[in-house]
Amino acid sequence: MLKNLLTIILTGVYLFISMPTTSAMGKISLAHQTLLEEVSEHVSAQLNPNQTDNITVTALPLDSRIRIKQCPEDIVVTMSQSRSFSRQFPVKAECLAEGHEWKAYVQVQVQELIETLVTTTNIAKGEVITDDMIKKTLVDKHRVNNKATDDIARIAGGRAMRNIAQGYQISSSDVCLVCKGDSVAIVATMSNMQIKTSGTAMENGSFGESIRVKNNNSERIVKGVIDDLRQILIKL
Repeated sequence: MLKNLLTIILTGVYLFISMPTTSAMGKISLAHQTLLEEVSEHVSAQLNPNQTDNITVTALPLDSRIRIKQCPEDIVVTMSQSRSFSRQFPVKAECLAEGHEWKAYVQVQVQELIETLVTTTNIAKGEVITDDMIKKTLVDKHRVNNKATDDIARIAGGRAMRNIAQGYQISSSDVCLVCKGDSVAIVATMSNMQIKTSGTAMENGSFGESIRVKNNNSERIVKGVIDDLRQILIKL
């Protein structure tokens, strides 16, 4: 009987001691949450004023041991103006209300997605690339191949210059829009005048590259820039 009574008393004392701590932790959690929301909103307004869907800002949780109070005024958020923003950077947040002053540094993650073309299937070297073999996909900016493109016109209709795996970020350098031996249109421009004739490609080339082509009428070899599928532009 005495043992049971002692157990009940100790349990009551434990609960009594625990209640303020639990309440305090609840207040800390709410203060932390308010802080993270205000930091996220501020940084998002600065980095993504148009609120486009391809940019997301996330304020990372503070260490639970960091104690801050609810701020009765708006939290003042300050971003560094002397550095370019990377994927993650610190932001200073302060409560300046009298009697509630505190300062904390919050780590913020920024993810920017960029639209790029990705292959939907394996493509063999020499295979003509059709529209269903590629698709536009949003990819993290820091994972985008620096040669990748989102311009279907630079890829579709051309031939793969090597074996390409499914899921690859394809670029114009992977495709010959004009391949050696192709019949091409040669477009010569001078001022407002344009002359068009037929030719034969003497080498492979991607969009924007300069290659040699033979004018089928004059048999002359000329150099021109690829500006479309099987089309060469020459400026006179």
